[in-house]
Amino acid sequence: MEEASQITSRPDWRDSLTWYTHETAFCRTIKFLGGLYFHTVADVERIGFENFPATGPCILAANHISNMDVIYVGLHAPRHPHFMAKVELYKNPIFAWTIRLCGSFPVHRGENDAWALRQAGRVLEAGQILCMFPEGTRSKGKAQLRRGKVGAVKLALDYQAPIVPVAISGTEKFGFKGWKGNKIRMEAGPPLDVVALAGSTAYDGDTLRNLTGVLMQRIAAMLPPTYRGVYAGGAS
Repeated sequence: MEEASQITSRPDWRDSLTWYTHETAFCRTIKFLGGLYFHTVADVERIGFENFPATGPCILAANHISNMDVIYVGLHAPRHPHFMAKVELYKNPIFAWTIRLCGSFPVHRGENDAWALRQAGRVLEAGQILCMFPEGTRSKGKAQLRRGKVGAVKLALDYQAPIVPVAISGTEKFGFKGWKGNKIRMEAGPPLDVVALAGSTAYDGDTLRNLTGVLMQRIAAMLPPTYRGVYAGGAS
């Protein structure tokens, strides 16, 4: 009988690098220098940010309408957020080095990326804020909410972390307009305790989808009606 050949998995390039679960000195410098510009070109209305816990793990779950979302969340979150970023952003070595030192880490979108989930867990185990966009991608065009994916809720259950819903509007209109030429609104709602809401059926598929619907409805409720997309009527 022919001996079965062993299947070996290819090494993951991400394992050869250091991924940070704290705010580095380099990141603080980048945020200070970047803030000198981005604070002067946008008038940011920030509401409800006292809803973030002062310490401990937390998932910041926001709608995603522009690349500017990452910049303004990074500058205005009460604690440094770590971003799960699409792997395509790591093709440019200089940009990849910069965002890695700022605490981001790559994920293969549309896949069950076990490596990215483990790194997300390390961030939460370190008591940090993990920023996720439950839609999975930017809602281009009309900036309307797409249906949320269950990943944020599942991570919150896995690591006993509250989810703070955040609604962002105005970043999709961002332009280099000079002094305070952009109007951006960011509102954070009360933390969502999915562990308590899930009860004994925490990992049931319907429970994950229902809790994701609750999360997305809370984000939608803080957005202007024209941004609510598939959640305009309260649908989950």
